[in-house]
Amino acid sequence: MKYFRNDLWSKINSESENERVKAESEWNKNNKAYCEIFETIKVRLSQKFVKTYLSNYGFHDFQIKNLVLNHKQYGYKKPISLDIYITDGVDTFKITYKCIKKFNISYEACEGWLERTGFDDWGYDEFLPIDEQTLSHEILFASGSTILIHFKNGNIFVTKVKSA
Repeated sequence: MKYFRNDLWSKINSESENERVKAESEWNKNNKAYCEIFETIKVRLSQKFVKTYLSNYGFHDFQIKNLVLNHKQYGYKKPISLDIYITDGVDTFKITYKCIKKFNISYEACEGWLERTGFDDWGYDEFLPIDEQTLSHEILFASGSTILIHFKNGNIFVTKVKSA
């Protein structure tokens, strides 16, 4: 994550007022910079996705129900697609990424009193340009875990579903 970093998110929730004020100031600057970038690249996303994404506040506080990594036959170009099923307890959506160029999950279970149950809530995410044909979508969860997907322009879709 370039703008909505886990270290800043943690500092915003610090017990130190001084640390919170500094972090909130940096977060606000980062938010403004990110919004400017998002405005320039949102035309590279499917319009249905943009509409659903914006009307659900970027899926903030949603939870992952399921991840399904699909692999077509060997020998095909870009054979991997990904379905992420998310819910806010009322609505469930399937986000589909096709023409994936890169996929990475950073997840580490915590032990002791900080023990998390999975990814925890969807916190923040960023869409950034990689090149003229490729976008990056990185998702930061409350646990500190991240999912990173690079995909070809226009190859992110969203569908409202009953369950995953």
